[in-house]
Amino acid sequence: MNAPASRTATRAKPDLRGLTLPEISQIVADMNEPAYRAGQIASWVFGKGAGSFEEMTNLSKSFRAELSDRACLNPLNPARHSKSRHGPTTKYLFELGDGQKVETVLIGGSRRNTLCISTQVGCAIGCRFCASGLEGLVRNMTTAEIVDQVVQVRNQTTLTGEARPINNIVVMGMGEPLANYRQVLRAVRIINADWGLGIGARRITLSTSGLVPKIYQLAEEKLQFELSVSLHATDDRTRTRIVPINKRYPLKQLMKACRHYTGATDRIITYEYVLLKGVNDRFQDAENLVKLLKKDKCKLNLIPYNPVRGLPYERPDEHRQAAFVEALRTGGLQLTMRRERGRDIDAACGQLRLVESRRSR
Repeated sequence: MNAPASRTATRAKPDLRGLTLPEISQIVADMNEPAYRAGQIASWVFGKGAGSFEEMTNLSKSFRAELSDRACLNPLNPARHSKSRHGPTTKYLFELGDGQKVETVLIGGSRRNTLCISTQVGCAIGCRFCASGLEGLVRNMTTAEIVDQVVQVRNQTTLTGEARPINNIVVMGMGEPLANYRQVLRAVRIINADWGLGIGARRITLSTSGLVPKIYQLAEEKLQFELSVSLHATDDRTRTRIVPINKRYPLKQLMKACRHYTGATDRIITYEYVLLKGVNDRFQDAENLVKLLKKDKCKLNLIPYNPVRGLPYERPDEHRQAAFVEALRTGGLQLTMRRERGRDIDAACGQLRLVESRRSR
């Protein structure tokens, strides 16, 4: 009787941009090289944004050759970018190794530059007003792909002579970050680390549409990252209509989880509320928001809707927006109104990818 054929699985080489310093150190140790080499590699990968081993010029050719046998560097491919006429906002479309595309948005300001990064290709949550989920979830992004968005935008702005320090990260681009929990937590730790991209924990914001079990899990991490929750409605009927995950985790459960998070971490939660004309912008909605949040340690971020082609939602006019804000402030809520940026470049989550996808068909 013939023996069965040997099945030798080929293990994919890890991408250095998805590794922590201890993991890089282990590769160096396995190569029987001095420990300080790990710091040199991390400096090239994260500090200098090297896209190939050949760029690591203070490492010998033989060392680079062996390192490339054990690990890889697969940077994202810049596919497109568009600059807004209304301010220093640029939207990038990156192509991943398998040909899928994701979006990243750089939002400039007078004192800070915020980069909005994606965590999934597409999205399974299906918020009715959002372009990200119109074609469903394709896959989770890897840690390296999430981190490399920051590296690539930094590299791109340097190459074009527009170098702007990225000092804030918001993890609220395409996808539901907490649905890709492990990869996202690894990525933000790398983005935060001194040996990584060195962005302070309190300048990194994780967002969620309301995955209640993951909010409890995140509370136990005892991290200093900011948390943002996509609220968008004050009653279960409306929220289920526009944020379907509410059917699984209704408002009562969501608010209980958020209050637990605040108590466990002593961190302020920011609630995101997209204003949709005739849906959640009524005076009664404002009153309900005050009742829901006035006793909580939180901030409210109002966002006039950025219309998506093919979806029926509209933004309220300026008068309606102002009246809504006035009602909330009279009720004692701390809030900010996000000003329009990037409407002319399809800056709402998933729009540019959707346009590109439909154009290529």
